[in-house]
Amino acid sequence: MKYPKLSIVMPVYNEEDKIERCLKSIREQDYPQDKIEIVFVDDDSTDNTLKLSRKYGIKYVRNGKHDYDIGKSLGVKNASGEYVMFLDADNILTTRDWIRRVITPLLEDESIVGSQPLWFKYNKNYTFFDRYCTLYGITDPLTIYLDKRDRLMLWEKKWKVGLIEERRSYFLAEFNQNNLPTIGSVGFTIKKSAIKKTNCDPALSHLDCIQDLLKLGENRFAMVKLDVIHLHSKNFLDFLGKLERNLNIFIRDFNKRRYKWHAPLSKKIYAALAMLTFVLPAYHSLRGYFKIRDVAWFAHPFICFLVMITYLKMFAKWKLRIKE
Repeated sequence: MKYPKLSIVMPVYNEEDKIERCLKSIREQDYPQDKIEIVFVDDDSTDNTLKLSRKYGIKYVRNGKHDYDIGKSLGVKNASGEYVMFLDADNILTTRDWIRRVITPLLEDESIVGSQPLWFKYNKNYTFFDRYCTLYGITDPLTIYLDKRDRLMLWEKKWKVGLIEERRSYFLAEFNQNNLPTIGSVGFTIKKSAIKKTNCDPALSHLDCIQDLLKLGENRFAMVKLDVIHLHSKNFLDFLGKLERNLNIFIRDFNKRRYKWHAPLSKKIYAALAMLTFVLPAYHSLRGYFKIRDVAWFAHPFICFLVMITYLKMFAKWKLRIKE
């Protein structure tokens, strides 16, 4: 195998409790280490994040704008690799051949523009809400009922959205403006020249950039049969706080965003009813529990209800501000 140079872009801010596990998993890869560049985009951390990271051979880039998307854009600008991978400090690679398995589809098939793992890695010792996110393969339950999620639940074995064919180590999918899932983060890997074709400066929103690529006809992706650790939330307040933050950013930047979460009104009504009425979330809980006996499955109906109520309130306030 010919190993191309890979730049791993990591925007970080105050991650001293997680960063070493992430970097250690990168430096333990069987992929040639001289072909791995870690572009460390620090947003003026005030803890020991930078100090702990330097021993892992990082390429330091300062952000200072306190904006995650600006951090990713700066990372790409300073990346010297032929390929770019996006990781966060709360991600840990699960096997020594992880990078090789994610990048292989891009080398085997030139029609593939991006590649990413299909599952989050489960561990019964995770916090309750980390287990919840892992079991369902989500960071936002709304993506399940809008058919926008980019990972599978742990009881699911086959990718379906835009599926062209199943290959030995991945599913080949073709996406369009309507069926595009929320791909582009947590291990997403792409050729740097493809990113450069998009409007990624001064801020890189991964979904916006993928929309740009779809318009250029670059629409094939590899959903790799592989998992990745994502330590998302310590508790419910942490989980809900991240959802509110992301929705506030979406509302703030709405007029600049090219990815608008397109879905017919009927689909949006279906998603709201599914999340508010408990029936479908309860079915998903039971089906998952029969596969993996973890009570975290059963948080789903209640989380769906509370998240939808929160979103409806925030959406109503946003629309009222627009009218004023």
